[in-house]
Amino acid sequence: MRNLDDHLKNNALLAIEKERFRQNALWGRQRHPYGKWLGILAEEFGEVGQAINRIHFPDDAKETDSDDLYEELIHLAAVAVAIAEQVEEEKELRALGG
Repeated sequence: MRNLDDHLKNNALLAIEKERFRQNALWGRQRHPYGKWLGILAEEFGEVGQAINRIHFPDDAKETDSDDLYEELIHLAAVAVAIAEQVEEEKELRALGG
């Protein structure tokens, strides 16, 4: 079971990394005020909710609702990683006196 768990974790982490590269290719290196990040994160979280609702309430789903739960979770995690990158960068800059 551990090998399967490691395999699943590694696949998810690789997918998040790939999504971060895709995001950087699309929009460049992003740095935002945390309030804007929260809005982006909330939008991604909402798409996760849509995908879950589509699974549990398929008759109530709208055509525009997200339908790939795994993909939406990867997007959500990748945005969280982007925020963490900014937090870490700001921390390092403060340590350097910047």
